[in-house]
Amino acid sequence: MGYTDIDPHEIYGFEKKILVDIRSPQEFEEFHIPGAVNVPLFENEEKKLIGYVYRNKGVEKAKELGEEIARRKLEEFYRKFRELKEKYGNVIVYCWRGGMRSQGMCEAMSSMGLDLLRLRGGYRAYRQFILKDMERIMRNIKFLVLTGKTGVGKTKVLRELKRRGYPVLDLEDLAKDRGSVFGSVGIRSQVSQKMFDSLLYEELRSIGEGLVFVEDESRRIGNLYIPDPVWEKKNEGIYIEIKASLERRVENILEDYTSEEGWEEEALEAVKKIRKYLGPQRFEYLMEKFGEKDYREIVRFLIEEYYDKKYRQFGEPAFEVDCDDLNRCVERLEEIYNLISNEGKVQDSLVQGRKEAKKV
Repeated sequence: MGYTDIDPHEIYGFEKKILVDIRSPQEFEEFHIPGAVNVPLFENEEKKLIGYVYRNKGVEKAKELGEEIARRKLEEFYRKFRELKEKYGNVIVYCWRGGMRSQGMCEAMSSMGLDLLRLRGGYRAYRQFILKDMERIMRNIKFLVLTGKTGVGKTKVLRELKRRGYPVLDLEDLAKDRGSVFGSVGIRSQVSQKMFDSLLYEELRSIGEGLVFVEDESRRIGNLYIPDPVWEKKNEGIYIEIKASLERRVENILEDYTSEEGWEEEALEAVKKIRKYLGPQRFEYLMEKFGEKDYREIVRFLIEEYYDKKYRQFGEPAFEVDCDDLNRCVERLEEIYNLISNEGKVQDSLVQGRKEAKKV
């Protein structure tokens, strides 16, 4: 019995497997390999204590403390790993760099009769692998890019397309941010850049190849950045402009942003962040409307006086689709998808970005 080291690309060769992240819960929450479970060698406070000892008493004392803490929990670790191995067969253990934590855990479990797998290089090696492999995956993907002004319903359209079985890359959903100063209003969870990249890679891997719908995002979504291979491919995509009436846009925004408790305070703080762009008169007008709870007028005003004036497209649209009616909009997008798929190749004029709008 023993443990076996594997490289990141080998993770995907196992039909049945479970990834086990043995870093602290705080580290796991910040980022981890999607689908992994957390069996922490050290809890948050234990890790802090070991760090304190390391800084004040040196590496040997810190190592002794770590070994003592881990020894007290050996039976618990054995029970958890045995259950995982019985259920999944292949248990892949990793820490940050594939160092002492994962090595020590695998050696201890091996001495107790459990044969585990260890990810060579840990999460850091996995991250290096996915950022490189993302370039390979993107070579086989062509984006249909939904562009359009704020509130036209691009995200709603993407989700309906996905529900109908079309390949969709929902960047805002992966980022847990809508990509503007109001992007996190009503959203209760945030992700780190490392977590975003991991989720993005796994989503692209599951899509595989072919035509994929995506929203026209800027390079930055909140505090996150779209990796180069995805950004460059989006810029080369076929752009489809989504249009909707002002009334429909207001309704879409109210539906998207007002579902979570406390959204009013978050929206008010977001407006304060753009005060200098609005000017004193327009800012005071919005403050008055917040006092009156006239949210419909606030949204209308922001669309016309802020968002539409800042709007710019990253690519010239080849098609225009009216999305006041969601079903008709999605049906038209299905027609466009099938048209391009059946042609087998995209006309040169579309690739060059010459506008040949085909209105519904």
